[in-house]
Amino acid sequence: MNKNFKNMIIVFIGFFFLSLFSNTLSPFITTIKNNYNVSNDFIAILPPVIFGASFIISVAGGKIMYMLGIKKGLYLGFLFPLISSVIILFSRNFYMILVGYFVSGLAIGMCTLSLSTILSLLPEKYQKFSLSNAFIGLGGILILPIDRFVLRKGIPFNYTYIIHIVFTVIFFIVATQIKGVVPTKSNDDSTKDTFTILKNPLFLLLAIAMFFYAGSELSTTNWTGRFLEGFYGISKEEVPSILSSFWILFTIGRALGDKFLDKVGRLRFLSIAPLVDIAGIVVILLGRNKMQAYAGFAIIGVSMALVYPALQGYIIQNVDRRYVPAASSIITIFNNMGAMILTYVIGFAGGIRITYVFVIQIVFYAYISIISFRYLIFKTKKALK
Repeated sequence: MNKNFKNMIIVFIGFFFLSLFSNTLSPFITTIKNNYNVSNDFIAILPPVIFGASFIISVAGGKIMYMLGIKKGLYLGFLFPLISSVIILFSRNFYMILVGYFVSGLAIGMCTLSLSTILSLLPEKYQKFSLSNAFIGLGGILILPIDRFVLRKGIPFNYTYIIHIVFTVIFFIVATQIKGVVPTKSNDDSTKDTFTILKNPLFLLLAIAMFFYAGSELSTTNWTGRFLEGFYGISKEEVPSILSSFWILFTIGRALGDKFLDKVGRLRFLSIAPLVDIAGIVVILLGRNKMQAYAGFAIIGVSMALVYPALQGYIIQNVDRRYVPAASSIITIFNNMGAMILTYVIGFAGGIRITYVFVIQIVFYAYISIISFRYLIFKTKKALK
């Protein structure tokens, strides 16, 4: 088997296992609250702890990979979910749970960074960013039935993490087969500094676009249920089916997206797709019946699916190869910042009025479209040659 193809497949497997791990918590938040008898305010710190840990490691991750090497950085990344799963499995109080989920944030940040960097260092033919994100979506879809089974059968939620311990051990074995992935060597000391690349306006403006996109995606998934219940009067029983349909459309779009992006062009897509997202938001904000709500979210699910891989692919393919590890670090950092900061900001706005969640997204998508159109019209050379 071609070594680059094998490396790509291993990265996909890593993203799938990581997604199973990272998406396990959400259905268990209420269970954790009840099991450990903590208040609503106290349980609410769990997601920010994860996002915060992920952000911290993403800032330090570039330096860590530079010192250890790409492959050892990947091993370190997947050591964190193993440690986290063991802590959560044997936890007996909420503080131990908190420690376990902090380590899970380190796992998400470091694994995402190392897997993305390996994929980015492969020849362009094998840089299937959209398909890699589809494996993330697939993990998010498949973990939900497992979590539901655990809840229905009254199995202690932390036993779920036995699955992640097994999968992590399997991935350690699989990852030993990664061969020949190394960044281009350089005598330029600036390549050691992750943030040097932000001096390039192209990269900085697109990194900000990544920041806005992260907030838009997470706010859509986090607030859609409440919006549908409050704005359209859709029952709580119907909401999970709608969300599942959204994720299925989202994942199918990403699974098929690489060839489409190669044919259309990433900047051209990024100039148009956010405007389609805005159109979908307008449909759901102005709609008055369930079918309009379904149509609006279907539009958003399809058009939003490829925005992240298009941004990621364009950024990676427009920096010199020796800056790829730094570029991957910055992508991860801005993605985590968007998750950490904007989910709070949008959540605060949604608490005032639920429609503000989607009004704010219009601004974010407009920025992505404007910046992409600017670079589509005025061609630019590779960043930081």
